[in-house]
Amino acid sequence: MDPIVAIIVILVVAKVFGEGLERLGYPPMIGEIGAGVLLGPAVLGLVTLDETLEVFATIGVIALLFISGVEMNPKAFAAAKSAAAFTAGTGVAVPFALGFLGGALLGLSFAEQFFLAVILSITSIGVSVRALIDLRRLDSLVGNTVIGAAVVDDIIGIVLLGVLSPVALSGRLDLLPLAGALLLAVLFIGFAFTIGRRLSVWLFRISRSMLTHEMPYVAAIAIALATAAAAHALGLHYAIGAFVAGIILGRQVRNDRSVFDGIIDFGFGFFVTFFFASIGLLFSPDPAVFVGLLVPALIVLAIAGKTLGGYLGSRYFLASPAAALTVGFGISARGEIALVVAQVSLAAGIIGAGLYSAVTVMVIATIFAAPLLMKWGFALQERGARGGRPSAETQ
Repeated sequence: MDPIVAIIVILVVAKVFGEGLERLGYPPMIGEIGAGVLLGPAVLGLVTLDETLEVFATIGVIALLFISGVEMNPKAFAAAKSAAAFTAGTGVAVPFALGFLGGALLGLSFAEQFFLAVILSITSIGVSVRALIDLRRLDSLVGNTVIGAAVVDDIIGIVLLGVLSPVALSGRLDLLPLAGALLLAVLFIGFAFTIGRRLSVWLFRISRSMLTHEMPYVAAIAIALATAAAAHALGLHYAIGAFVAGIILGRQVRNDRSVFDGIIDFGFGFFVTFFFASIGLLFSPDPAVFVGLLVPALIVLAIAGKTLGGYLGSRYFLASPAAALTVGFGISARGEIALVVAQVSLAAGIIGAGLYSAVTVMVIATIFAAPLLMKWGFALQERGARGGRPSAETQ
C-alpha cells in the first residue's frame, strides 16, 4: 500500500475505533491498538509496519511522554517519590523471580529463563501514561506513583537489556555492563536536571522573543526530540528523555496556553495514534504458539507478577488496598521496550521464534488488559470512598 494511503487508513480507522471505545466507556487507546490488529498481518493484511510508520510511532511515544512530563504536577510527583521508588523495586523483583520460576516450570533453558525474567520485569510507561490520561487520573496519587515507578522500571529494563546477552549466553552475571549502564542513566538524568534544565529554559525563553509566532512551539518540540535522542544515544529509551524534557519545560509550556494546546494536538491528534496502532500491527500470531500452556502461562505471570509487586510496594503509602491494587494494575502493561528486548534476544539467538511469538502475544494481551483493570481499580476506590470515610486518594 502507498505510504500516504497507509497513513490515512491507519489514522481514520484508529480514531473511529478509539471514538467507539470511548463512547462505550473504555480507554480509546484500546481501539487504536485494535485498529492496528485489524489492518495488520493478523487479520486483513492491508498495512505492514515499515520504516516510515516506525518513525511516526517513535515520535508518537516521544510526544506522549513529553506531554506526560509537562502535565505532571511537580509537588504531587515529589510527594509520591517514596511510593514510586518502593513500587519500582518490588515491581521488578517480584516478576523477575516469577520469570525464573515460571521458566523453570515450563522447561525453558537458563538463557530463556533469564530472558523471561527480564521481559516480565519491564513496564510500558507509554501505555501507563495513556491509560491514566484517558481515565483522567494522571495527576492523582495513584497516577504519580504509577508513572514514577514506570520511569524507574524502564531505566532498570534498559540496564537489564544491557546485561541480558552476556548473562544469558555465558550463564553467569558480569557486573561491569550492569554498572556501566546504570552509571550512564544516572549521569544523563543528573545532567538533564542541572545544565540541561538551564539550557532548555533559556532556549525556550529566547524563542518567545522571536517575531515568528510559532517559534516557542517549535522550540518545545525540538527540545523534546533532542533530549529523547540524547537518551537513546546513551542506551536509554527515547521515552525517558522525552519525559525528562517534559518535566524540565513543564511550567514554561503550561504558562503558554497556545503552545500547550498545540503540543496536545500535535501528539494525540496524530503521532500518538501511530504508536498504539503500531503495537497492533506487530501482532502476527502463529497458530502453533497457542497450542499448549506457554501463552496463557506468560499472560498470567505477566499480570500477576506486576500486580503483586505494585501492590506490595505501594500499600504502605496509600490509603486503601484498592488504591495499591490499582497501582499494580497500572504497571502491569508491557510495551515497546519489552518488544525491543524480544527482538534483540531473537537476533542474538537467546530465544527461538516460538517464544518470541508467545511474548508478542503476551505484550498485546497486557496492553489490552491494563487499562481495563485500572478502570476497575479506580471504580473500586470510588465505591470504597462512598461506603465510608473518603480516602486520601479520593480527597
